[in-house]
Parts: sequence; C-alpha cells; structure tokens
Amino acid sequence: MRWWLRSAILSPSPELRDHITTFKRLAQLYAAVRNAYADKVGFVADLAYKTKRLVEEAAMQDGLGRLTKSVTFDVKTLEALRGEKGPDEGKVFNLVRGLQKEIDDDANAAPVLQPLKDRAERILKDMESRKTTGLAAMDLLAALAAEKDAAAKAAKETGLSPKAFGIFWALKDDEALKKGGVAPLDLAKEAEKLMTRFPNAQVNADEQRQLRAALYRPLLGVERDARTKIVDLVIESVTR
Repeated sequence: MRWWLRSAILSPSPELRDHITTFKRLAQLYAAVRNAYADKVGFVADLAYKTKRLVEEAAMQDGLGRLTKSVTFDVKTLEALRGEKGPDEGKVFNLVRGLQKEIDDDANAAPVLQPLKDRAERILKDMESRKTTGLAAMDLLAALAAEKDAAAKAAKETGLSPKAFGIFWALKDDEALKKGGVAPLDLAKEAEKLMTRFPNAQVNADEQRQLRAALYRPLLGVERDARTKIVDLVIESVTR
C-alpha cells in the first residue's frame, strides 16, 4: 500500500481523533484494511470508500456512531440521551447538530432558534477546548432545551406567526421596552400587522423604508438609541 494512503488511514478526522486514543487501535484498523484489500491496491477510490466504511463500522462498535446520529434538540431527547451508553462529547455534538438541522429545515424558526444555536455552539467550543466537560456541557444544553420547549409552548399561546413570535421572544425581556411602557407582545402584534401591510419588505427597498418608519411610531416612548436597535432587530427578523 502506498505511503500516502497508509498515512491517510492513520490520520483520523478531528471527530475520531479525540475518541480513538491509542495507536494500537489505529494500527488494527490499518491492518484490517490491508489484509482485506491487499490484492486491490490499485483501486484507490474503492479502497478509500471501503476504508471509510470500515472506520465508521468500528466507530459504531465503540459508540462513535452517535456522532452521525440525527437527534431532535429538546428536553425529552436530551434526557433519553443521558441514559444511553457512549461519550457525552458525542451526545453534545449531535444535539448541536440537531438544532442546526431544525434551522435548516424551517427558516421561519430561525429568529427563535438561532440565538439558542449560537449559545449551543459556544458550549460545544468550550468542551472541545477543554474549558468544560462533556457532562457539564450536557447540563448547559439541558437549560437551552428547556428554553426551547418554553418558546414552543409560548408560540402556541400567543397565536403569532413564526416571524412575529421571533420578534416577541427576542424582546420579551428588553429593559428599554419596559422603561418606555411598550409591551413586547403588543409590539410583535403590531409588527405582524405591518408585515401584512408591507408583504414585499424583504425584497422591496421602498416597502422596507415604509416598514421601518411605521415601526418607530409605537416606540416613541423608548429611549432613542434603544429604539433604533429595536427597529433594526425587527427589520432583520422580518427580512431574514
């Protein structure tokens, strides 16, 4: 077998590198591939494919198959994962990956899920850099999952459209709104009406300007700089 192909087999991906901890294990993988395909060395593409399958199967036996398992990011799934065998690091990876998949599958959910995803990514990075443990990362993700479940419940109760609810959820604890006497839910309802009034604001610059101007009216009691930031946030949510 050529040196470069042997080197590739003995140089695992970052996902595997943290879990296949001994050279002996890598050597075993290499030996298995070499023995199984010694008479087919010329078929580089086929060998590379077979090697990938072998590594994946070996990883599955060691619990690493969880790294490619698609899961839903919610409290019920997270608690179920806690009871399963396998490294917490792999579970954390899959939960964050599942959250990204939800955003990819439903763009309307992005206003609510993206902030959670950003925080989940920071937890994942802290775990990868050894600033936190896999167990601690699971606990932090549990808090985010509870927040996500609470958002889903609130979305049903408000009856708002996904984008309008995203505005409400992002601003529900905003201090500037409270000081200005503006209820986040009322602002979200007003934004929903304006989205109906300016349905092409996402692609029409003139409608977007009119939408922006209309958003300032219910915020006149809010401090000037805060008002601008709130309008920017709403416009971003509407035009995303």
